[in-house]
Amino acid sequence: MADFDQAVAVRPGPAGPPVTGGAAAAPRRRPWRDPDIVLPVLATVVFLAAWEVFGRLSNPLLFAPPTRVAGAFADMTASGRLPRALLVTLNALLVAFGASVVVGIVVGVLLGRMPRLSRVVEPYIDAIYATPRVVIVPLVILWFGVGYSGRLFIIWIGTVIPIMLNTAIGVRNARRDLIEVAMSFGVTERDLVRHVILPGAVPYVMAGLRIAAGRALIGVVIAEIFLDLTGVGGIIQTEAAYFRTAPMLAGVIVFSVLGTVMIGGLGRLEKRFSVWKGHGGL
Repeated sequence: MADFDQAVAVRPGPAGPPVTGGAAAAPRRRPWRDPDIVLPVLATVVFLAAWEVFGRLSNPLLFAPPTRVAGAFADMTASGRLPRALLVTLNALLVAFGASVVVGIVVGVLLGRMPRLSRVVEPYIDAIYATPRVVIVPLVILWFGVGYSGRLFIIWIGTVIPIMLNTAIGVRNARRDLIEVAMSFGVTERDLVRHVILPGAVPYVMAGLRIAAGRALIGVVIAEIFLDLTGVGGIIQTEAAYFRTAPMLAGVIVFSVLGTVMIGGLGRLEKRFSVWKGHGGL
């Protein structure tokens, strides 16, 4: 047996073509000839040029070109006003979003594994989800005040539900064959959820997170404008009240970039967990 293993170990494989340094390598595509790079850059340049022209031709009280918006952004950054406001916004956004992820996944798993509980609770969850958050602002002020707690609740109540519902759908759509195999080995409910059900529900959970990210930004704006005029939303509302369009648009762009970063980051996270799609952890 040892001689056989040694023979297998030293047996040469089929000869392949010789590898040379640059002859076998595919020619590198130059960036300025790559349509995946050129087209987005060209679209951005055209958009900014059209915005600049339209802004110059418009009433400065109603609209501002990107050059003035960039100047306002630089001024607010240099004075420290925008960084301080951004920290306030990020603090409430990340804390509320993190709490939504934890609560949403846990409750979603319970709803997915308990059909009777789901039939009782989900109609009320759907009603809360369909209610505009602006409507509950007076109640939030009465319950939590206009400070940090109220802002957290406004963000949280809008983000936890899509995570919860999508997780529940993912749990219900877990592969029955994998669940039956796991149960035949006598696994506990905890191990079943951890190693079989949750891995199969990853696509649904990630879809809920991406929906929740957009709703979290909407909640931040509502909370900062209607509760205590703080953060980047407070800058937007204050500057709009005085018809200072350039700094107002700078705040809007900050929210746009923030949303792009959050959704893009969640997309990368989804790719990292894509190995879980379609199968469990067994």
